[in-house]
Amino acid sequence: MSSSELYYPQKVSTLDTSPILSCIVDIYERYRQINEGNVATYIPELAKVNPSLFGVCITTADGQVYEAGESQHCFTIQSISKPFVYGLALADHGCDVVMSKVGVEPTGEAFNSIVFDEVNNRPYNPMVNAGAIATTALIKGDGYHQRFNRILTMFEGFAGRTLTVDEAVFESERATGHRNRAIAYLELNAGMIDDPIDEHLDLYFRQCSILVTARDLAVMAATLANNGINPITKEQAIDSQIVTSILSVMTSCGMYDFSGEWLYRIGLPAKSGVGGGIIAVLPGQFGIGTFSPLLDARGNSVRGIRVCEDLSERFKFHVFNSHPIAETCITRHYTGAMVSSKRQRRAAERMILEQEGSQILVYELKGDLYFATMEKLARQLQQSPDTTKYIILEGRRLGNINTSALTLLCEMQKWLAIRDIIVILTGFFPKILEALKEEGWPEETFFESSDTALEWCENDLLGKIAVKDGKLLEKLALGEMDVFKDFSETELEVISSLFTSVVYQPNDLIIREGEEADHLFLLAAGVATVSLKLPHSEQRKRLTTYIPGIAFGELALFDMNVTKRTADVIADTEVICYVLPLANLETLLITAPNVYVKLLRSFGKTLVDTIKRATLEIRSLSLD
Repeated sequence: MSSSELYYPQKVSTLDTSPILSCIVDIYERYRQINEGNVATYIPELAKVNPSLFGVCITTADGQVYEAGESQHCFTIQSISKPFVYGLALADHGCDVVMSKVGVEPTGEAFNSIVFDEVNNRPYNPMVNAGAIATTALIKGDGYHQRFNRILTMFEGFAGRTLTVDEAVFESERATGHRNRAIAYLELNAGMIDDPIDEHLDLYFRQCSILVTARDLAVMAATLANNGINPITKEQAIDSQIVTSILSVMTSCGMYDFSGEWLYRIGLPAKSGVGGGIIAVLPGQFGIGTFSPLLDARGNSVRGIRVCEDLSERFKFHVFNSHPIAETCITRHYTGAMVSSKRQRRAAERMILEQEGSQILVYELKGDLYFATMEKLARQLQQSPDTTKYIILEGRRLGNINTSALTLLCEMQKWLAIRDIIVILTGFFPKILEALKEEGWPEETFFESSDTALEWCENDLLGKIAVKDGKLLEKLALGEMDVFKDFSETELEVISSLFTSVVYQPNDLIIREGEEADHLFLLAAGVATVSLKLPHSEQRKRLTTYIPGIAFGELALFDMNVTKRTADVIADTEVICYVLPLANLETLLITAPNVYVKLLRSFGKTLVDTIKRATLEIRSLSLD
């Protein structure tokens, strides 16, 4: 089959130019002229391959493909089939049963050696022929055809496309595989496997004869890197727990009697095949697929090893060289006394939050969360003051979060809950939140932003400390407004005639963006939100929330350039406002100039206080 005949569904286009592709091409050109090694001849059909063929491909865990050379030339998968069939056997029987039939210890011998673990009466590992035959014998199904179709379907799930068999290679292996037949009958004689031996062998020969390309191998390897999810099709090819077992045996045994040196020099889980292919995996990042039929004395592709060694050295891919020293994942932290939510508060509420807001701790996180960084965060949370009641973890800047970090995070939440501390998460990826929900994390503590989380904590704190009877949210008389707290009864009588009381229903527009700024509003009852419609979107951004006692629209009193409203104010509940047409102030200036001046000073002081609080918050946020 020519490369032009291949069909890759949902193909992610290879970038025409990029630094990564340039590197792949450079490596390809560097080793293309190497002519060391020989093609496999013990299977007659393999001896016919063109020795100059050479292809390299890398597929990332999110599905980007980089390839060079004959990366889409078809060849038979051979022993690279072994880890995938091993995974299917684990899915069929579970770890304990498979381990009783096939071990996981390296042999230090060639791939076709006749050597067994006589103590446990089993082959040493599933990556050598003896172990692979025993593994294939475990595959479930009603007869040869159904069993093979299960193997082929699994391979197609990994590759992300329809695969076929090279019938000529299959017949050639079947006709000349005498050593493998001897191994199988020795295993039957020792009770390692059961009949039907010929069916098991035909399955084994046929799985080795499946046609793949270097690109297929890279996608299959990337599927292992991506916890068993094919990065191209986005479908689960195998359970993530089984991936761990597959990568383990690939690391210890995948390169036969070269496995130790491979791990020492290159340091990636890998598997080779005498067809000329090699796969290598860096978990969580990418998969490598190479093809070059020139083999060394151990049966591994000469060019393939050089490519993987070059990549590992150039980019420091070795699995034991990819773990940075743990730094703190906390980029900034502050308390609810230092920074408040965008919800506007009355003076009495602000005073309570200034005094008690330190019970709310906010931690903004960054980078990757793994055990070491999570342990440092847990240590920090354990040292929280005894007065702490709320901890907000903001995760918008987090990268990867591994399983060990999630486990420790759940344990930390339980430990804090026993101490009556509520842990709230904001900005975490939906997949992380779903995983935490499955572990029993309370869903009501998930918030979209730190601001909404802060507001919830403030409301809860105020409810416990000062507003258990809800008085601060009842309808207020005009004289109870914060802005008029220093006005006498006589002065209130003068200004009350200037206001009218207006009722708004939920979702009513109190102020519309773009309309004339010719009225001032005092919120007497209910809750309203200031928001902006985002450009090119139906979504809205919340700027602040108003509660009873708050004045808004007052900027027009002091800035004659403010003639249009710059945002919407929408009623969240039934709302009652005292509304002052600014034109009425001209009458007040004539009839009661002293009251007019006092009113302007009072509104001016409110604006100054707002600016001061904003300045303190900015200063607090910049300290870290």
